[in-house]
Amino acid sequence: MIFDKTMLARYFIMGTQDVADEAEFLRILNKALRSGITLFQYREKGQGALVGQKKLQLAKQVRALTAQYHVPLVIDDDMALAHAIAADGIHFGQDDGRPVDNIKQSGNLFVGVSVSNQQEYQRIAHVAGIDHIGVGPIFATTSKSDAKPPIGISGLSQLIRIAHHPIVAIGGIQRDNLSKVLSTGVDGAAVISMISQSEDIQKTLADWRNRT
Repeated sequence: MIFDKTMLARYFIMGTQDVADEAEFLRILNKALRSGITLFQYREKGQGALVGQKKLQLAKQVRALTAQYHVPLVIDDDMALAHAIAADGIHFGQDDGRPVDNIKQSGNLFVGVSVSNQQEYQRIAHVAGIDHIGVGPIFATTSKSDAKPPIGISGLSQLIRIAHHPIVAIGGIQRDNLSKVLSTGVDGAAVISMISQSEDIQKTLADWRNRT
């Protein structure tokens, strides 16, 4: 699939570690896909995350669901899995290997890379093959145990000014601060708990669409 920055608009990230169990994971994903997410990242990482065959089996279900709703699927930091299920994209953090090596192995997958400050961005700015960058955390987040200090709206705005890649903001984004994030002109926002813990996913996403 060819990358288009409009995919970043309503970017949902989730793994089984973020919810009660696999059944809940699939229920939430189904609802989010029906309600208007524009990209889904399958991210199994941290305590309780699936591995091996269990991860592969769930990933196959995720691929089938995202294909049904024509929503691009990104796999977090697992190249073998991304190729095995014919995902659309792959995403890497700063500690997930050398970007040049990852891009060589990505084949026809589009590639996203996380950065948290201008120095990290400058190190990858001229690496060919990166389709977009994830910037954050914008606000404090509990979704990642190793999250770096939040950069705030000012840090996001500074990166937008210097970057020549499409940008998706991530980290601590909720309904009460989403408008501030979108006001920077960022290409999209990526969330976990705003959707995974929402009492009304359809309403949450309808409200999000109305702000863009």
